[in-house]
Amino acid sequence: MFASARKAFAMIFDGAFIGVVLRAIFLTLLLFFLLLIGLQYGLHYVPPLPVHGLNALIDILASILLIVVFVFLGAPVSAFFATLFLDGIARKVENRYYPADAAAFGAPFWGSMVAGLRLTGWVIVVTVALLPVDISLPGIGSAATVAADGWLLGREFFELAALRHMSKGAADSMRKRHSFAIYGAGLLIALLSAIPIVNFIAPLFGAAFMVHVFKRLQIEDRPA
Repeated sequence: MFASARKAFAMIFDGAFIGVVLRAIFLTLLLFFLLLIGLQYGLHYVPPLPVHGLNALIDILASILLIVVFVFLGAPVSAFFATLFLDGIARKVENRYYPADAAAFGAPFWGSMVAGLRLTGWVIVVTVALLPVDISLPGIGSAATVAADGWLLGREFFELAALRHMSKGAADSMRKRHSFAIYGAGLLIALLSAIPIVNFIAPLFGAAFMVHVFKRLQIEDRPA
């Protein structure tokens, strides 16, 4: 697994990957910038309150709230945008490290879109649900969030990598046979996703990393 992680890290900072990394980060920042503009625009039409200084306080609190949302939800949103580029990421990894393997037929675009939305939705639900624990018991809450996100990220990123080569049923069967290894890979992605700034490239790392994990598990499943 560590060899796979090292290869994935090397690919992330490869010149061929930089464009994908920048596009995913740009789309994430653009989304939150548009949300900030929309928030300010909406507050402009809120009737002013009679209490002096309260309107300015509401503006400040709304901006702070958006920043907090950005910190906690930046990674899930970035993960969704990463799924849009996953097929290209996987193809680059396979061309470099597995040129002799049969070419993948690729994952359906809408299937990847649905999987990305599902992943983003579940990560947001888990993050919000564990937020009170994370605030009141930082160590325990953070560990619980990483543990839950590890399961989600491992499951979804493996599925996205596997669906390029096999049917949904075959991918589910393979995931169940190797649930421990896939959860371990998901935990590594979740740990990186918990680190500020790094969390923007963590989904792209996860996409490349899970291609290596899938290839290794394919070899293990081959009859001796």
